[in-house]
Amino acid sequence: MTREFGNALPNYGKKKKYGRYHGSCFSFKRVPFNKWVIGAYINVDYKQYLEDGLSESEIVAQCVEFLNTPPPRKKYQRKKPQPIYGEFEPEPMEYIFKEDDEGTYIQCLLITNQRKNKLFWGQGPRRHSKRKYRKER
Repeated sequence: MTREFGNALPNYGKKKKYGRYHGSCFSFKRVPFNKWVIGAYINVDYKQYLEDGLSESEIVAQCVEFLNTPPPRKKYQRKKPQPIYGEFEPEPMEYIFKEDDEGTYIQCLLITNQRKNKLFWGQGPRRHSKRKYRKER
């Protein structure tokens, strides 16, 4: 049976992605027009940091700050390096601390400035604004 359907089934484990673009439409008050929402899991041992006296919001802010740091500059590189995942907003929309069989992680919704990134599944939805008409004289 495996030989018969082996080639017809897609290989989902082929590429490793780090998040997914959220397809829901959020209000413009929460998410600006040129920003998009990403759902992600951040693998971190948050219990250690809670014992050290940090609050949950401080832990998440430090994780987002770490994700926003660009890679180190290569020798003789002209362009300034950009963050790998795009520029995230400092405060996530929502976050939940979870524990699983595989370990502890943070489930969060982050706001980014990139509509499409090769490290995330899918792409951000297109948003259309109202057409601007010329003023009558």
